[in-house]
Amino acid sequence: MSTAVITAWSAVSPYGTGREPLARALRSRTRPPESAAPEEWTAARPAETARLVPGFDVREALGKAGTRGMDRLTGLTAVTARELLGEQEGDLGTGLVLGTTAGSVQGFLEFTKASFEGDRPIDVPPSKVPNMAMNRAASASAIRHGLKGPNSTVAAGRLSGLVALAHARRLLADGRARRVLAGSAEEYSASRAHLTHAAYGDDVVLGEGCVLFLLEPGESATGEPLAEVLSVHHRVAPAGDFGAVLTATVRTALTEAGVHAEDVWAALPSDAPGPAGAQEREAHRSLFGADALDRAAPPALLGETAAATGGFQLAALLSEPGEPGRVAVCTTTDPDGPVGCAVLRLLTDGRTTGRSDAA
Repeated sequence: MSTAVITAWSAVSPYGTGREPLARALRSRTRPPESAAPEEWTAARPAETARLVPGFDVREALGKAGTRGMDRLTGLTAVTARELLGEQEGDLGTGLVLGTTAGSVQGFLEFTKASFEGDRPIDVPPSKVPNMAMNRAASASAIRHGLKGPNSTVAAGRLSGLVALAHARRLLADGRARRVLAGSAEEYSASRAHLTHAAYGDDVVLGEGCVLFLLEPGESATGEPLAEVLSVHHRVAPAGDFGAVLTATVRTALTEAGVHAEDVWAALPSDAPGPAGAQEREAHRSLFGADALDRAAPPALLGETAAATGGFQLAALLSEPGEPGRVAVCTTTDPDGPVGCAVLRLLTDGRTTGRSDAA
Protein backbone atom coordinates (compact mmCIF):
# COMPACT_ATOMS: atom_id res chain seq x y z
CA MET A 1 0.00 0.00 0.00
CA SER A 2 1.32 3.44 -0.92
CA THR A 3 2.13 5.74 1.98
CA ALA A 4 -0.46 8.25 3.13
CA VAL A 5 0.66 11.45 4.82
CA ILE A 6 -1.07 13.75 7.30
CA THR A 7 -0.83 17.34 6.04
CA ALA A 8 -3.09 19.16 8.52
CA TRP A 9 -5.27 18.53 11.54
CA SER A 10 -7.63 20.28 13.90
CA ALA A 11 -9.77 19.54 16.92
CA VAL A 12 -12.52 20.56 19.26
CA SER A 13 -11.55 19.50 22.77
CA PRO A 14 -11.99 20.29 26.47
CA TYR A 15 -9.24 22.88 25.92
CA GLY A 16 -11.28 24.81 23.36
CA THR A 17 -11.97 25.07 19.65
CA GLY A 18 -9.10 24.65 17.21
CA ARG A 19 -5.81 22.83 17.02
CA GLU A 20 -3.57 25.20 18.98
CA PRO A 21 -5.33 25.07 22.39
CA LEU A 22 -5.10 21.28 22.32
CA ALA A 23 -1.49 21.18 21.08
CA ARG A 24 -0.30 23.65 23.75
CA ALA A 25 -2.01 21.77 26.56
CA LEU A 26 -0.68 18.39 25.40
CA ARG A 27 2.89 19.72 25.22
CA SER A 28 2.63 21.06 28.77
CA ARG A 29 0.70 18.00 30.07
CA THR A 30 -2.03 20.33 31.36
CA ARG A 31 -5.23 18.64 32.49
CA PRO A 32 -8.46 20.48 31.58
CA PRO A 33 -10.69 21.35 34.52
CA GLU A 34 -13.60 19.16 35.48
CA SER A 35 -16.74 21.20 35.04
CA ALA A 36 -20.28 20.58 36.19
CA ALA A 37 -22.23 18.69 33.56
CA PRO A 38 -25.29 20.49 32.11
CA GLU A 39 -28.18 20.35 34.56
CA GLU A 40 -30.67 18.96 32.06
CA TRP A 41 -28.45 15.89 31.58
CA THR A 42 -27.80 15.04 35.22
CA ALA A 43 -31.08 14.94 37.13
CA ALA A 44 -30.16 11.57 38.60
CA ARG A 45 -26.53 12.59 39.34
CA PRO A 46 -26.50 16.28 40.30
CA ALA A 47 -22.81 16.14 41.31
CA GLU A 48 -21.73 14.77 37.88
CA THR A 49 -18.59 16.39 36.46
CA ALA A 50 -17.00 15.95 33.06
CA ARG A 51 -14.29 17.42 30.84
CA LEU A 52 -16.49 19.24 28.36
CA VAL A 53 -15.73 21.47 25.38
CA PRO A 54 -16.03 24.85 27.14
CA GLY A 55 -19.23 26.71 26.36
CA PHE A 56 -20.06 24.55 23.36
CA ASP A 57 -23.54 25.02 21.92
CA VAL A 58 -24.33 23.64 18.48
CA ARG A 59 -26.45 26.56 17.25
CA GLU A 60 -24.05 29.18 18.58
CA ALA A 61 -21.08 27.41 16.99
CA LEU A 62 -22.66 26.75 13.56
CA GLY A 63 -25.52 29.21 13.28
CA LYS A 64 -29.25 28.54 13.08
CA ALA A 65 -29.36 27.34 9.48
CA GLY A 66 -29.60 23.55 9.33
CA THR A 67 -28.91 22.99 13.02
CA ARG A 68 -32.40 22.71 14.51
CA GLY A 69 -32.39 19.50 16.51
CA MET A 70 -28.78 18.67 15.56
CA ASP A 71 -27.15 16.39 18.15
CA ARG A 72 -24.00 17.38 19.98
CA LEU A 73 -21.83 14.74 18.27
CA THR A 74 -22.71 16.13 14.84
CA GLY A 75 -22.05 19.67 16.00
CA LEU A 76 -18.61 18.77 17.34
CA THR A 77 -17.72 17.04 14.06
CA ALA A 78 -19.00 19.84 11.82
CA VAL A 79 -17.07 22.49 13.76
CA THR A 80 -13.87 20.44 13.63
CA ALA A 81 -14.23 20.00 9.85
CA ARG A 82 -14.70 23.75 9.52
CA GLU A 83 -11.58 24.44 11.57
CA LEU A 84 -9.55 22.00 9.49
CA LEU A 85 -10.71 23.18 6.07
CA GLY A 86 -10.62 26.90 6.79
CA GLU A 87 -11.41 28.79 3.59
CA GLN A 88 -11.11 25.70 1.41
CA GLU A 89 -14.16 24.19 -0.23
CA GLY A 90 -14.75 20.47 -0.52
CA ASP A 91 -15.04 18.74 -3.90
CA LEU A 92 -15.59 15.38 -5.52
CA GLY A 93 -12.09 14.29 -4.54
CA THR A 94 -12.47 14.98 -0.81
CA GLY A 95 -13.83 12.22 1.41
CA LEU A 96 -14.64 11.94 5.11
CA VAL A 97 -14.19 8.93 7.39
CA LEU A 98 -15.44 9.36 10.95
CA GLY A 99 -15.00 6.95 13.84
CA THR A 100 -17.73 6.79 16.48
CA THR A 101 -18.89 4.45 19.21
CA ALA A 102 -22.46 4.21 17.92
CA GLY A 103 -23.42 7.68 16.76
CA SER A 104 -25.26 9.80 19.34
CA VAL A 105 -26.51 7.52 22.12
CA GLN A 106 -28.47 10.47 23.50
CA GLY A 107 -30.12 10.93 20.10
CA PHE A 108 -31.14 7.26 19.95
CA LEU A 109 -32.70 7.33 23.39
CA GLU A 110 -34.48 10.66 22.89
CA PHE A 111 -36.07 9.27 19.71
CA THR A 112 -37.09 6.05 21.49
CA LYS A 113 -38.52 7.98 24.44
CA ALA A 114 -40.56 10.21 22.13
CA SER A 115 -41.98 7.16 20.33
CA PHE A 116 -43.26 5.78 23.66
CA GLU A 117 -44.64 9.10 24.90
CA GLY A 118 -46.57 10.02 21.75
CA ASP A 119 -50.15 9.00 21.03
CA ARG A 120 -48.71 6.61 18.42
CA PRO A 121 -45.19 5.20 18.03
CA ILE A 122 -44.74 7.29 14.87
CA ASP A 123 -45.52 10.55 16.70
CA VAL A 124 -41.89 11.60 17.01
CA PRO A 125 -40.77 15.21 16.43
CA PRO A 126 -39.22 15.30 12.92
CA SER A 127 -36.11 17.08 14.25
CA LYS A 128 -35.22 13.97 16.28
CA VAL A 129 -35.33 11.54 13.35
CA PRO A 130 -31.92 12.30 11.74
CA ASN A 131 -30.14 11.76 15.06
CA MET A 132 -31.16 8.09 14.93
CA ALA A 133 -28.72 7.50 12.06
CA MET A 134 -25.25 6.40 13.09
CA ASN A 135 -23.78 8.25 10.10
CA ARG A 136 -25.53 11.53 10.99
CA ALA A 137 -22.32 13.32 12.02
CA ALA A 138 -20.31 12.29 8.96
CA SER A 139 -23.05 12.91 6.42
CA ALA A 140 -24.21 16.25 7.86
CA SER A 141 -20.61 17.50 8.08
CA ALA A 142 -19.95 16.49 4.47
CA ILE A 143 -23.09 18.27 3.24
CA ARG A 144 -22.29 21.42 5.22
CA HIS A 145 -18.71 21.62 3.93
CA GLY A 146 -19.16 20.34 0.39
CA LEU A 147 -17.21 17.10 0.84
CA LYS A 148 -18.46 15.11 -2.14
CA GLY A 149 -16.04 12.18 -2.04
CA PRO A 150 -16.57 8.88 -0.19
CA ASN A 151 -18.37 9.32 3.13
CA SER A 152 -17.96 6.57 5.73
CA THR A 153 -18.74 6.02 9.39
CA VAL A 154 -16.88 3.30 11.28
CA ALA A 155 -17.98 2.12 14.72
CA ALA A 156 -15.30 0.33 16.72
CA GLY A 157 -15.54 1.72 20.24
CA ARG A 158 -12.28 3.15 21.56
CA LEU A 159 -10.55 1.75 18.45
CA SER A 160 -12.61 3.93 16.10
CA GLY A 161 -9.93 6.56 15.45
CA LEU A 162 -7.38 4.01 14.26
CA VAL A 163 -9.96 2.10 12.19
CA ALA A 164 -10.94 5.39 10.50
CA LEU A 165 -7.26 6.05 9.75
CA ALA A 166 -6.89 2.60 8.18
CA HIS A 167 -10.01 3.05 6.04
CA ALA A 168 -8.83 6.47 4.84
CA ARG A 169 -5.51 4.92 3.74
CA ARG A 170 -7.40 2.33 1.70
CA LEU A 171 -9.52 4.97 -0.02
CA LEU A 172 -6.38 6.87 -1.04
CA ALA A 173 -4.51 3.73 -2.12
CA ASP A 174 -7.45 2.60 -4.28
CA GLY A 175 -7.70 6.01 -5.93
CA ARG A 176 -11.22 6.58 -4.65
CA ALA A 177 -10.33 9.97 -3.15
CA ARG A 178 -7.70 12.64 -3.66
CA ARG A 179 -7.70 13.54 0.02
CA VAL A 180 -9.63 12.35 3.07
CA LEU A 181 -10.60 13.91 6.37
CA ALA A 182 -10.28 11.10 8.90
CA GLY A 183 -10.69 11.03 12.65
CA SER A 184 -13.10 10.29 15.47
CA ALA A 185 -15.56 12.01 17.76
CA GLU A 186 -17.40 11.49 21.04
CA GLU A 187 -20.02 13.60 22.81
CA TYR A 188 -20.81 13.92 26.49
CA SER A 189 -24.42 13.14 27.36
CA ALA A 190 -26.44 11.84 30.27
CA SER A 191 -27.06 8.55 28.46
CA ARG A 192 -23.37 7.98 27.74
CA ALA A 193 -22.47 8.89 31.34
CA HIS A 194 -24.98 6.35 32.68
CA LEU A 195 -23.68 3.56 30.44
CA THR A 196 -20.03 4.34 31.16
CA HIS A 197 -20.47 4.47 34.93
CA ALA A 198 -22.45 1.24 34.86
CA ALA A 199 -19.60 -0.47 33.00
CA TYR A 200 -16.52 1.03 34.69
CA GLY A 201 -17.64 2.58 37.99
CA ASP A 202 -18.41 6.06 39.25
CA ASP A 203 -14.77 7.20 39.36
CA VAL A 204 -14.48 7.49 35.59
CA VAL A 205 -14.53 11.13 34.44
CA LEU A 206 -15.92 11.46 30.93
CA GLY A 207 -14.41 13.68 28.26
CA GLU A 208 -15.58 14.63 24.79
CA GLY A 209 -14.35 16.13 21.54
CA CYS A 210 -13.44 15.51 17.93
CA VAL A 211 -10.11 15.33 16.08
CA LEU A 212 -9.82 15.25 12.29
CA PHE A 213 -6.72 14.78 10.13
CA LEU A 214 -6.27 15.61 6.46
CA LEU A 215 -4.68 12.65 4.66
CA GLU A 216 -3.23 12.76 1.16
CA PRO A 217 -1.15 10.33 -0.92
CA GLY A 218 2.53 10.83 -0.14
CA GLU A 219 3.52 11.20 -3.80
CA SER A 220 0.96 13.92 -4.55
CA ALA A 221 0.42 15.78 -1.28
CA THR A 222 -0.38 19.46 -1.71
CA GLY A 223 0.36 20.42 1.89
CA GLU A 224 3.45 20.10 4.04
CA PRO A 225 3.60 16.50 5.33
CA LEU A 226 3.43 16.33 9.11
CA ALA A 227 3.65 12.54 9.37
CA GLU A 228 3.71 9.41 7.24
CA VAL A 229 1.20 6.74 8.23
CA LEU A 230 3.45 3.70 7.86
CA SER A 231 0.98 1.04 9.00
CA VAL A 232 -2.27 0.44 10.85
CA HIS A 233 -3.24 -2.99 12.13
CA HIS A 234 -6.00 -4.23 14.43
CA ARG A 235 -7.30 -7.49 15.87
CA VAL A 236 -9.71 -8.77 18.52
CA ALA A 237 -8.51 -10.17 21.83
CA PRO A 238 -10.55 -13.25 22.89
CA ALA A 239 -11.35 -13.83 26.54
CA GLY A 240 -9.67 -10.61 27.64
CA ASP A 241 -6.15 -11.68 26.67
CA PHE A 242 -5.22 -8.12 25.68
CA GLY A 243 -1.48 -8.31 26.38
CA ALA A 244 -0.57 -11.18 24.06
CA VAL A 245 -2.89 -10.11 21.23
CA LEU A 246 -1.76 -6.49 21.41
CA THR A 247 1.90 -7.55 21.37
CA ALA A 248 1.29 -9.60 18.23
CA THR A 249 -0.62 -6.69 16.68
CA VAL A 250 2.23 -4.25 17.35
CA ARG A 251 4.83 -6.63 15.94
CA THR A 252 2.78 -7.09 12.77
CA ALA A 253 2.39 -3.32 12.39
CA LEU A 254 6.12 -2.73 12.93
CA THR A 255 7.01 -5.38 10.36
CA GLU A 256 4.63 -3.84 7.81
CA ALA A 257 6.15 -0.42 8.52
CA GLY A 258 9.69 -1.76 8.10
CA VAL A 259 10.91 -0.59 11.51
CA HIS A 260 12.13 -2.31 14.67
CA ALA A 261 10.94 -1.81 18.24
CA GLU A 262 14.26 -0.19 19.14
CA ASP A 263 13.63 2.43 16.41
CA VAL A 264 10.49 3.70 18.17
CA TRP A 265 10.96 7.12 19.77
CA ALA A 266 7.53 7.38 21.40
CA ALA A 267 4.99 4.70 22.27
CA LEU A 268 1.58 5.89 23.45
CA PRO A 269 -0.98 3.54 25.03
CA SER A 270 -4.63 4.53 25.25
CA ASP A 271 -5.25 4.40 29.03
CA ALA A 272 -8.24 2.10 28.67
CA PRO A 273 -10.23 1.53 31.86
CA GLY A 274 -9.86 -1.75 33.74
CA PRO A 275 -7.63 -4.75 32.93
CA ALA A 276 -7.43 -3.81 29.24
CA GLY A 277 -5.48 -0.65 30.06
CA ALA A 278 -3.18 -2.37 32.55
CA GLN A 279 -2.28 -5.10 30.07
CA GLU A 280 -1.78 -2.55 27.30
CA ARG A 281 0.71 -0.54 29.34
CA GLU A 282 2.60 -3.67 30.38
CA ALA A 283 2.88 -4.70 26.72
CA HIS A 284 4.36 -1.28 25.92
CA ARG A 285 6.94 -1.57 28.68
CA SER A 286 7.97 -4.99 27.43
CA LEU A 287 8.21 -3.90 23.79
CA PHE A 288 9.62 -0.38 24.05
CA GLY A 289 10.85 0.39 27.57
CA ALA A 290 9.89 3.13 30.01
CA ASP A 291 11.52 6.06 28.18
CA ALA A 292 9.39 5.70 25.06
CA LEU A 293 6.21 5.65 27.17
CA ASP A 294 6.90 9.10 28.68
CA ARG A 295 7.49 11.08 25.49
CA ALA A 296 3.91 12.04 24.59
CA ALA A 297 0.94 13.25 26.61
CA PRO A 298 -1.35 10.44 27.83
CA PRO A 299 -4.95 10.54 26.58
CA ALA A 300 -6.18 10.19 30.18
CA LEU A 301 -5.55 13.94 30.55
CA LEU A 302 -8.80 14.51 28.69
CA GLY A 303 -10.86 11.96 30.61
CA GLU A 304 -12.45 8.87 29.10
CA THR A 305 -13.10 10.02 25.54
CA ALA A 306 -14.23 6.63 24.13
CA ALA A 307 -14.28 6.75 20.31
CA ALA A 308 -12.30 10.01 20.22
CA THR A 309 -9.36 8.43 22.09
CA GLY A 310 -7.34 7.44 19.01
CA GLY A 311 -7.70 10.90 17.52
CA PHE A 312 -6.38 12.53 20.67
CA GLN A 313 -3.47 10.06 20.76
CA LEU A 314 -2.42 10.98 17.22
CA ALA A 315 -2.75 14.67 18.09
CA ALA A 316 -0.47 14.17 21.09
CA LEU A 317 2.21 12.54 18.94
CA LEU A 318 2.00 15.29 16.30
CA SER A 319 2.25 17.99 18.99
CA GLU A 320 5.32 16.66 20.79
CA PRO A 321 8.55 18.56 19.95
CA GLY A 322 11.52 16.63 18.54
CA GLU A 323 13.65 16.06 15.48
CA PRO A 324 11.90 15.22 12.19
CA GLY A 325 12.10 11.54 11.23
CA ARG A 326 11.12 10.10 14.61
CA VAL A 327 9.07 6.90 14.61
CA ALA A 328 6.04 6.83 16.90
CA VAL A 329 3.58 4.12 17.81
CA CYS A 330 0.15 4.45 19.35
CA THR A 331 -2.06 1.59 20.42
CA THR A 332 -5.68 1.54 21.47
CA THR A 333 -7.58 -1.13 23.35
CA ASP A 334 -11.28 -1.45 24.01
CA PRO A 335 -12.44 -3.49 27.04
CA ASP A 336 -14.86 -5.33 24.70
CA GLY A 337 -11.89 -6.90 22.87
CA PRO A 338 -10.65 -4.85 19.88
CA VAL A 339 -7.00 -3.79 19.91
CA GLY A 340 -5.09 -1.78 17.33
CA CYS A 341 -1.78 -0.15 16.50
CA ALA A 342 -0.67 2.69 14.21
CA VAL A 343 2.95 3.39 13.27
CA LEU A 344 3.90 6.88 12.09
CA ARG A 345 7.03 8.68 10.99
CA LEU A 346 6.84 12.24 12.34
CA LEU A 347 8.15 14.64 9.71
CA THR A 348 8.14 17.96 11.58
CA ASP A 349 9.50 19.27 14.86
CA GLY A 350 6.13 18.96 16.58
CA ARG A 351 5.34 22.68 16.40
CA THR A 352 4.39 22.92 12.73
CA THR A 353 0.80 21.77 12.53
CA GLY A 354 -0.34 22.30 8.96
CA ARG A 355 -2.25 24.95 7.10
CA SER A 356 -5.40 25.04 9.20
CA ASP A 357 -5.76 28.01 11.57
CA ALA A 358 -7.06 27.63 15.09
CA ALA A 359 -10.05 29.62 16.18
